[in-house]
Order: sequence, then C-alpha cells, then structure tokens
Amino acid sequence: MHRISPMLMCLFLSRSGVDILKNPQIKGAEKLGSLPVGVGAMPSTRCAHQMSSKKRAERVDSMITFLKTAVAAQKDKSPQDTPGNTMMTAKLVELWSVPQSSITEFRLLLTLGADPTPLFKDDFGEKTLKDRIENGSVCEECAVKFKSFLEYSGVIFEEMFERTPIQINRNKKVDGVMALCLDGGGMRGLVSVVCLLYASRRILGDESLPSLFDWCIGTSTGSMLGLSLVNNKSISECFFQYWDMKSQIFLRGSTVKRLLGDQVSVQTKNIDKVLSDCFPTETMQKCPIRLTIPALDISTTPARLHVFRNYSFSKSFGAPVNEEQEVLFREAARASSAAPTYFEPFVYGNKVLVDGSFVANYPLNILFKECDSFSKHQNPLNLAGVLSIGTGEPALVERKFKCGTSMKSRAKNIGHISTLILEQVVGQDLTAVEMAQDRCHAHNIPFNRLSPKGIAVRIDQIDDAKLMDMIWTTLIYLTENVHEIDQLGEMIYKLKSDPTERKRRSNTVL
Repeated sequence: MHRISPMLMCLFLSRSGVDILKNPQIKGAEKLGSLPVGVGAMPSTRCAHQMSSKKRAERVDSMITFLKTAVAAQKDKSPQDTPGNTMMTAKLVELWSVPQSSITEFRLLLTLGADPTPLFKDDFGEKTLKDRIENGSVCEECAVKFKSFLEYSGVIFEEMFERTPIQINRNKKVDGVMALCLDGGGMRGLVSVVCLLYASRRILGDESLPSLFDWCIGTSTGSMLGLSLVNNKSISECFFQYWDMKSQIFLRGSTVKRLLGDQVSVQTKNIDKVLSDCFPTETMQKCPIRLTIPALDISTTPARLHVFRNYSFSKSFGAPVNEEQEVLFREAARASSAAPTYFEPFVYGNKVLVDGSFVANYPLNILFKECDSFSKHQNPLNLAGVLSIGTGEPALVERKFKCGTSMKSRAKNIGHISTLILEQVVGQDLTAVEMAQDRCHAHNIPFNRLSPKGIAVRIDQIDDAKLMDMIWTTLIYLTENVHEIDQLGEMIYKLKSDPTERKRRSNTVL
C-alpha cells in the first residue's frame, strides 16, 4: 500500500493550507509558501482588477449608485459646513480594508467629495494597504496606484475644498458678457467636468461656477455639457451623466468593426435616445443665456460652418429670432457631436451636419467670430471675461518623422501623415487657443484656460479603470497648477465683488 507523506496529509486536513505553512517541522513547508499564485497554496483573496470584468463593473456601478445618493443627500449643504461629503468619507474608510475594493472606487469617492484625512490617522491607510499587499488582495501593479492615492489624495482634497471661498455679489451686473467655452473630445468631457468641479469648489466653495457665465459656447461633447449646465444640472450631476452615457452610447469594438459593421448605426440610435432623455423638450430660444453650438454642414463642397444660436446679431438678447434658430437642445447637441465613423450625420432641414470639432474643437474662434458679427451689425458686444475649459491635451513628445523610398518607410510616412491630419482636425496644435489668448491680451479681456496635460484617451473609451486613470491625471495636474484656478478666481473677484463693501481677501485670491 502506498504511504501518504505527512506533508500531503496535512494539506488534506488543512482547509486553506495555512497550518502546513506555519509548521516548521514539516519539510518543504517554506518552499510551498513561496510558490507563485496558482501553484500550491492560493491566497485567500485576489486583487480587484483580477476579478471578472462583470464583477468589476458591478462594483463600480454600485459605487456610482451610492455616490448619487450621497450627492443628493448633501445637495443643500452650505460652503461653511464641514468640507467634503461626510457619507463619502465614511464609505472611503469602510472600503479601505475590504479585500475586493479597487482603486477606481477610491478615486471616484475622492473626486466627488470624500475626505481622505482619516486614512492618515495613526497611519491607518498605510498599515492597511501593507496588509492587503501581503495577503494578495492588492497586486504589485495596483499597489503603485494605491500608494499614489495615499501620497496625493490629502493635498488634492485640501487644495480643492479647504480654501476660503471668495466673497462676491452674484447679483452684480458685469460690464459686458462672461463667456464659457467648452471643447470637444467625446468621453474626455469628463476632464472638463472635473476641471469645473475642482475650480468651483476651490473658488466658491460650491458648484455654482457655471452660473456666473451668461454666454456658453460648446463644441461636440462640450455642447452636451454646456446644455446640461444651462439646464440646471449641477456639475456633479453632469459627472454622473457622462459616466452613465459611456455604456449607453458606445459599443466595444475595433475601428474595422465601426467601419464595416453596423456599430455606427447602433451608436447613432443610442446617442439619439440619450439626448432625448437628457433634453426631451428644451429649446435654445427659451434659454435665459446666450448659446452657440457649431457644426459642419457637409451637404455642399466645400463643407461650411453651421452655427446654432439663440440670439440675433442686430437685436437685443431675448428678442424673437427666426424659425431656423428655434432649435431643440437635443438637435444642436446631436449635430455638433456627430463624429464620423462613430455616428451618422445629422440631417437638419436641407443640411447634413457632422461634428463641430472639424471646424472648432476649441470653440474660441467661434466666440470671436460671433463677436465680430455683432460689430458688423452695429451692435458691438463687450466681453468681460473668457473661460476656456479643455478636455485635456497629450503630452508633448518628439515626433520621429523620416523620409525614405522603401515600402516600409513609405508606410510609416503614411501613418505619420494620418496622425498629422487627425491632429489638425481636432486642433491639437492649440493655434486657436494661442490666437484667442493674443486677442484677449490685445483688447485687455481677462482670459483663463484649464486643460490638463498628459491626457491621451480615445473619445469612445468606456473602460472604467482607464477613464479613472484619466481623471486621476486631471486631479494631479490641477493640484500642481492651482495658480491657473486662482487666476480665474481673481478674474471673478474683480468682476463680481461689491465695491461698496470692505475688500475681502482669501487664501484663494491673491
């Protein structure tokens, strides 16, 4: 009869193999304990990103549901109350030691208002993370992100929330129009949302920053964000709207599938439904602030700019406009967001409209074109200030471009040229931004722009982790460049402060 070794017997009798690893008298125990995952003893838990995509999605969806509840519960919170969201803070502490909690969940909590301070009390966060790394519930790859969270979360929260809000007179009439320009970029619109959220909290202590502007110019995804904001959605609600619509609109698939399959048709139906749900009956003419939404009319050759607007160049704002300008929110957003190879063109009357990013991914040039049109009609419009919100820009890297006669060299050149054309289409050369800055400087118009560097995410990205990496990059950029936000705060303070009151300074406005 074959004899069973003491080592194998212990493995059978021990439920998890822990006893054998702790028994120094059993030969080979140390070797078994050092075996890689999948061989011999398995750790009792595994890292969150190693779970199935379905389970990961379920956890994130559950977190989003909780965050919506937490935001709604503190909607009427005063800026003088405790910074951040207490429900989110409690959830962050609760989840920190939960084996299957992911870095995406913690980043979401911080972005929407959780205070990470409890993690630093008695080194709770660091000690718990060390335990999770040792027991295998945080892998080496995710450990880097968790450590980065501990390193930056405290200062991110402090810079975003723990500033003294500037004191302004919200009812004060400004000599001129304050314009808000929102760039295009698909799902990178989340970057714009986070920029507005961060700046509004730091400057005003709440989410009211967009309400200070009386002219909104938005291209593509910027049109959807702008129309949502003027439709009385809070910035946090816009965040949830974007997060939800990624899976409601976009399908997983390669470029080949988009071009050769029915993916474009399906995504077109999806975006039509999303926009109908977001803006069922709202019209531009009934909006109390100026709206400008550009698109490209491809019904003729060459294609021509088409602008949806709710004002007349020759009349005062609010005066009746012609029938063409009486347009639904969802129609303007659909036309300006009709990115070729992602959505079908939008037919509007006798026009065939596609994404406004082709002519104005940075809608600053549209802003000044409209201003010039007012002047041409003997109805000049004074700009009191301009805020441009971007969707992030790729990091500046050296381009390897070489000419050659071989097939390989020619193929590479074609690839480089394609990239160059794409950059020009979406305006990544920033020429429009630089021209706008120069024009504002020449006319003494305050100009501010927020657009994080190092963002290189596809416009149809729907992966939760990759989108959250993008948002994390945004938060770090804004924290390291708070002077850009403070310049915006200074502009608002100068325009909206009450001169009859004693001048008040804060640690935001210098």
